[in-house]
Amino acid sequence: MKIGNKGCKSVVDHLQMINITKKFGDHTALSGVHFRAARGKVHALVGENGAGKTTLMKILSGLIHPDAGEIRIAGRPVTIASPKRAQELGIAMIYQDINLFPDLNIAENVFIRREPLRKWFGAIDWNKANREAAAYLESFGLDLNSRVPIRSLSVGQQKFVEIIRALSQNASVLIMDEPTAILTEQEIDQLFRAIAEVKKRGVAVIYISHRIEEIRRIADEITVMRDGTIVQSCGADELRMDEIIRVMVGREVKDRYPKLQVKIGDEALGVEGLTLQGRLKNISFSVRKGEIVGLTGLSGSGRRTLAKTLFGIYGPYEGEVRFNGKTFRSLTPHIAKTNGLCYISSASGEEGLIANAPIVENITLTNLKRVSRAGFIRHETELEFAEDLLDRLEIHADVNERADRLSGGMRKKLVLAKWLFTGAKVLIIEEPTAGVDTGSKIDIYNILNELLSAGASILLISSDLREVMGMCDRIIVMCDGEIRKIFHQGEATQEQIMFYASGGRQLPEPTAF
Repeated sequence: MKIGNKGCKSVVDHLQMINITKKFGDHTALSGVHFRAARGKVHALVGENGAGKTTLMKILSGLIHPDAGEIRIAGRPVTIASPKRAQELGIAMIYQDINLFPDLNIAENVFIRREPLRKWFGAIDWNKANREAAAYLESFGLDLNSRVPIRSLSVGQQKFVEIIRALSQNASVLIMDEPTAILTEQEIDQLFRAIAEVKKRGVAVIYISHRIEEIRRIADEITVMRDGTIVQSCGADELRMDEIIRVMVGREVKDRYPKLQVKIGDEALGVEGLTLQGRLKNISFSVRKGEIVGLTGLSGSGRRTLAKTLFGIYGPYEGEVRFNGKTFRSLTPHIAKTNGLCYISSASGEEGLIANAPIVENITLTNLKRVSRAGFIRHETELEFAEDLLDRLEIHADVNERADRLSGGMRKKLVLAKWLFTGAKVLIIEEPTAGVDTGSKIDIYNILNELLSAGASILLISSDLREVMGMCDRIIVMCDGEIRKIFHQGEATQEQIMFYASGGRQLPEPTAF
């Protein structure tokens, strides 16, 4: 069977979606889409934000209904009218955001709403639930107690719990939407080992990701979507990485990390001997005007703790922090913001935006004085500022649209817009391109370049080693709450960064022959 420009010989397809069409008003989200997936295979579904991937998977998982087309499971036509029906048919979806109950333990989350019952009294058999959850944990090589609360787990471990929950429902089709968006390199490796185990169980895995390097590692087949249609479907070994990107965006992308070299100025942010009881140890570094300094490390390394301490969320601390020459021995978010520092969290949907508020209010909320007179907001001025920022950042939306209606890439840009409105000069930006398509990533990098040109400084926290190597003037590697190594641009390899991030202190000298 051939789809698009290239095809690949297919084993028996467990899932077939035939001629799927969906419109929202006058907008055609999907147009005659044919998609298939076989058991024991990883089928990557790629495309830019808005290409139709999420709509197609929401149809498969019963969240929305197609206007036309047919779905077949194991050759049999089915109607998926609800998520419950999808689950009955063996279809499970793991979303980009964690969808677990943090105060419940692993076993309780795995068996929520389908707890095993004792024969005679109808009471929940928690011993059985814990035994079964423990068996799954062991099969994935996870040294975790099934009675441990979810909130005590790392993000990566929580992802595994979601996979276990899906498999415990006898899922034959597992949809994974941007599963590695906020995982470290170590957690990504663990996840890929788990997916290999899932494949052995004969599950068809549909893997949605914007990280092309991952797709090359994990996928057996690739389907590329653009503008609501399938433009290519073939074996994963039939396309080079640059070809996948070209097919996705419809044009040649020559530079994926367009770092602008600007004149480096004086110190904008200085940290000296910063210690937070039990969490950060003697942290010292600086960020200068016009400079991007990368901050990377594994889960639990202290990167996020450092960011929140610098923004005044965590404290008290020992040591000193300097903003533009002023020294602070204690901080609050108000002090940080007043002195031109902002913190853009990776959890943009939870911490960075008011999801149900209009775009314009999300932007101007950070600096209401700028759009107010005599204590009253001037709505015309507010709209003018918001529209200007939407235009500058190429956010394609109406200023009165709700923030949660935007795609992931546009939400990232909106969080940047609201902090640009404050006139911030030192930006701590966490995982700026996680879960964002290639085109939007380049847009975000160009926004960072604009900020640098205007004299701003950026502390860029990222788990994407290619990103920090491609966009940063210096790279700080953290482990166990301390700085293990600082590299200058061009000095580091991924292997060297991982050596220090994993606990190494001194690379061995090369052996002479």
